[in-house]
Amino acid sequence: MGFSFRTMKTHQMFDEINELKERIKDFNSLVSSIDDIIFEVSDQGVILNCWTANPEQLFYDKNFLINKSVKELFPTEFSNTIMYIIEKSIRKRTGYVLKYKSPFDEDHDHWYKLKTKIISNKFDRLTVVITNITREQKLLSKIQIKEEKFNRAFQNSSIGMLLLSKSLKVIEYSMELQHILGYNEPEEMLKKEVPEFILESHHENVQVAFDEVKHGIREKAMIEAECYARGNKVIWCLINISSVRDKHGKVVYFLCQIQDLSLFKSNETKLNHQNELLEKINYELKVKINQLETFNQILAHNLRTPISNIEMIINQLEIETSHEQQKNLIELLRISNKKFLNLFDNLIETIDVQNSNKNLSQTTQIEEVFNKVKLFFTEEISTNKLQIIEDFKTKVISFPGDYIFSIFKYLISSSLKTYVPGKVIEIIASTNENENDILISMENNCSSQHCFEIASEVLNSNEPMDENIQMELHIAKQQIYFFGGNIKIFRIADVGNKIIISLPKSF
Repeated sequence: MGFSFRTMKTHQMFDEINELKERIKDFNSLVSSIDDIIFEVSDQGVILNCWTANPEQLFYDKNFLINKSVKELFPTEFSNTIMYIIEKSIRKRTGYVLKYKSPFDEDHDHWYKLKTKIISNKFDRLTVVITNITREQKLLSKIQIKEEKFNRAFQNSSIGMLLLSKSLKVIEYSMELQHILGYNEPEEMLKKEVPEFILESHHENVQVAFDEVKHGIREKAMIEAECYARGNKVIWCLINISSVRDKHGKVVYFLCQIQDLSLFKSNETKLNHQNELLEKINYELKVKINQLETFNQILAHNLRTPISNIEMIINQLEIETSHEQQKNLIELLRISNKKFLNLFDNLIETIDVQNSNKNLSQTTQIEEVFNKVKLFFTEEISTNKLQIIEDFKTKVISFPGDYIFSIFKYLISSSLKTYVPGKVIEIIASTNENENDILISMENNCSSQHCFEIASEVLNSNEPMDENIQMELHIAKQQIYFFGGNIKIFRIADVGNKIIISLPKSF
């Protein structure tokens, strides 16, 4: 009986021993999978045990470390720090962490993390876990260097820099941006979101630029926008938007470079103004040149006939002996001379008008031109010979009004030549425009007429058409053609005629 009991007791002990061996085996297997060094240390700083999967990480042989004090193994300054943490951890019953550089010269570039852990049922000892963090520390050091470089570049940039959250709230900005926007206190800018700096009319464009960068449609966006500076002052800025993303590609921050375009915009405005002045001057020079060419044509065309007639009559007088015939020739000479003088006076008057200081590129109020037309034909309108109906959809024209006046004065004068008592001459004047041209038209209810013919012969003394009107018409026609315009005449069956003048919107 006693033998059986001892046998059972022995088997039970063997089972417990095997179980302990299995637990030790599992523990060693677990330790071997851990890269850290684990020490069991007493409250006096004595190393009671040590576990590590890589014994080469230890500065000493494992057996040498056991039962050695921290003060025996490490330099005084370092060991004092370790003892302070151990004592505080046991006293406070909480773990602490210390990052340190290797205290040994042969391992001086390595970094470690020491972490104390309390053993729940032990008050005179604790666990110290040592982790090699050299790689992490080097990476952190590189990151810190890059951050330092970024911060220096950010703060010292000659262009305004702005760091925004993904909700467009100001996180950080450079002093240059503060200078551009005129803020004295940082708090004034930090409490605002980006939309508060942007003029309302530019909100949509700026938001679209941020959205396209956020969603990866564009890697970066550049946009011009008007921004509010301090005191509601408005300035033009060039905003370059890029993003800072996490490892998953999601936007963490927006980075904006902001450049003041005020000087550029001012110079651009001045340059555009100078270009406009140059275009106007060039236009006026072309007009003057064309006028000279037109006057030359008038001199060659209109004055040649009366001068030739006068010369011919004088030659005839020299050989004519009949008194009656001489009297007739002298009368013809007076008529031709009168025609010549009238034509010459009209030419000088026209030249004086054209050489006035009037700006040839000024805009024309079309209603003012037709008021002048109606004033010229006041008598005909008052006697019910003439009726003018206006339909102006385009009221402002970039073309000298005097030329338009000359053409319509001629057209209406030509229409009046067909007047029959009891039938009013009706004129419909209208303006419109298409994509490229401004259209000025006139309709009448008259029979067919050659509205744009210039008389090539000396007119009879009873000719109703004023030669000055014809001369002005010729000059006006030349200017319209020269600057890309056109004049078209249409016969409206059983109604009258329609004349359309097309003028380019820009010369």
